Amino acid sequence: MRFALEFHDSEVRDVTLEDGVARVRFAAASVRAADGARGWLPGVVLALSEATQAGDAPHAFGRLAEGRLRNDDRYIPRPDLPGTLAGRLELALHFANGTLLTLRGGTLALSLPDDALSLFKEDLSC
Repeated sequence: MRFALEFHDSEVRDVTLEDGVARVRFAAASVRAADGARGWLPGVVLALSEATQAGDAPHAFGRLAEGRLRNDDRYIPRPDLPGTLAGRLELALHFANGTLLTLRGGTLALSLPDDALSLFKEDLSC
């Protein structure tokens, strides 16, 4: 099953930068299923190669107030999960705790856990 990532209200577990690869691991990603259902999915990982970062990575965790993904000159409000993007990429994350983090790189892999369908929890709020 395919999903689309919605940055707002997602919960980030941590952000790491190692060997030129930045990884954003989500404790609970806010997603939309292919049928339009909104919900939560743990275990989503964004891996950005050839990465550089600007901002406060050690405090880049918790709820996202806003996230923006740009591929070349085009904004992508809801990237596909799973998926891959290539080009001039910029991921800007604004956390509810006030932390700002910007990651730039050349290739972004957006991955789901193998058991994503069983882990998806639909949002039942009104």
